Order: sequence, then structure tokens, then C-alpha cells
Amino acid sequence: MSLLSLQDLTVTLDTPEGPATVLDRVSFDLAPGESLGIVGESGCGKSMTALAVMGLLPAAARCRGRIDFEDQDLLTLDERALCALRGRRIAMVFQEPMTALNPVKTIGFQVAEGLRWHFGLGRGEAEARALKLLDRVGLPQPRFSPDLYPHQLSGGQRQRVVIAMALACDPALLIADEPTTALDVTSQAEILALIAEVTAGSKMALMLITHDLAVVWQNTAAMLVMYAGTVAERGATAEVFARMAHPYTRGLLAASPGALEDILPAGRRLATIPGQVPDPHDRPQGCVFAGRCPRVADDCLPCPPGERLLVPGHAVACLHPHEGETPS
Repeated sequence: MSLLSLQDLTVTLDTPEGPATVLDRVSFDLAPGESLGIVGESGCGKSMTALAVMGLLPAAARCRGRIDFEDQDLLTLDERALCALRGRRIAMVFQEPMTALNPVKTIGFQVAEGLRWHFGLGRGEAEARALKLLDRVGLPQPRFSPDLYPHQLSGGQRQRVVIAMALACDPALLIADEPTTALDVTSQAEILALIAEVTAGSKMALMLITHDLAVVWQNTAAMLVMYAGTVAERGATAEVFARMAHPYTRGLLAASPGALEDILPAGRRLATIPGQVPDPHDRPQGCVFAGRCPRVADDCLPCPPGERLLVPGHAVACLHPHEGETPS
């Protein structure tokens, strides 16, 4: 049974330069308690997918398809209904905590705010629960007073506050959009461990968005590889890493530094993917990766490739995928 199901989600932005397609027929399912990693370069549609689920797309966005969450299509809901879901059933951890937090409100107030809004709790009860949540994410009293302001905390500590806010109402789905991008290596590991801890053993589903394959490898059970607003490859994380069927997925792997020694040999030279993600105003008619692909052929150019099932649960959108070749 799916908690979240995207079906052919297409998002087009109306811009002064004309329509820009930022998501093109994106589909996936996420079950309760499942962890899904979404990986790809900047501009591939990862964050736009998360914003679509949250109902936070720009006003200029036009959507087609469906986003079913707990058996209702989120694209049909009005703003009032979406506000009732945000923070209560769906919560999000943004990549830059300083912009996600209100600089003139204390951290205790901000963690308690969702409890008061969604559950109608009184100030005292909400603040008491906020203290427990701050302690749960590693910001215990008396060292970390709920009366502190965001600017009085480090980047990693601010991200913990954002996580406490996201967990306050015990959501069914937690979306973490590159939650460690602005942090040092030690803080990154601590935040990822915290997210894994709070979602483990519960039915809370996790959608983890990152540009780092190592983060996906270490923290998710299933994964999507996105490119130019499309899903290039999908499947169980272990299966996708074992096969790396799409040339783009292999390109990402070859360009990934560190933390993947179990897959790639130490001391290797990092590769690069030539070119750049196509402009959403001028998408190629055929395969969107064709202009950068080392395996491109004439049949890649006329029309986009359909998804091809390699083994049950592992699919790739490529006419000439790698098959039976060990990633190197």
C-alpha cells in the first residue's frame, strides 16, 4: 500500500522567456516506513518534486498528473486543506536552516508553534512538548535554552531545530531536501544519523533528496536517479548500485569522491560528465541525456525512451543501458 504516489507528474513554469518544463512525467510510489533517496545534479528536478508534494510550487507553475497522499490527490486541494496537511502529515527539512527559521522568534516558540496550530494545545503544554523534542534532537537543557534565537546557534544546531519542528506533529512523511549541504563533515554525519534514528522503527516514510550518491547508499532502501526533470533510473538502492544501468547514473558514480570505497577502488581519478543539464525552455526532442551520453545512438534522438524493466523492481529509461557490466 502506498502512502505517497506520483503519477506522471509534469510541472511547467510560465516565465518571460516562455514555458519551462521542470518536471516531465515523474512517477514513483513510497510506502509507510520506506526510505527513498532522490539523487541528481543541481537543476534535475529533485527539490521541485519535493515542493510539488508540499504544495509550495511557485504561483506560475502549472501541474498535470496526480500526487496521491493518503488516498487524496494533493493537486486538487485548496490552500486551507494543504495547510492542514503541512507540518501535520507531511513535514519538510530544508537545506538551509537559517532561511527556514524565523530570526526574530525563539527556537522554543518555533518548535511549539506547529503543536499549537495543529493540535490546539495551550502555550504551556506546547512548550513542554517542545522541550522534549529539542532534547530528542540533541539540544537538551540547560545548555540549549528554548529562549535562544537561531543566530545564537551553529549551522548543525539550527538544522536540529528544524528537524524538531518537522517531527513535532509525528508526520507520516518526512521530506529532507539536502539537509546537510551547508554543514561540515562531522555535522553532516550527525544530522543524517539523527534522521535515520527518528524514522527507524516507525511507519514514518522518508524522502531524502541529495546530490551525493554516498548519502543515498548509506541511508535509503530505494532510490530514484533524476535528470532534467525525468526519472532516469529507479529501484532498490542495492540493486541500482550493483547494476548502474543508466549511463548518467554511472557518470554520477564516477564523479563521486570518497565514501564509496565499497563500490569503487581507492585512489581512482574522478571523472566528469561533459556538458550541462539542458535548459528547461529548450528540452531535446528525444532522450534528454543524449547530448552528454557516451552511448548515444541514432535511435536516441527522435523520441524520449520509455522505462525498461531490467529485473523486478529495477527500471531504467534508456535504449542502450549497461547490462552485466560492473561499474568502474
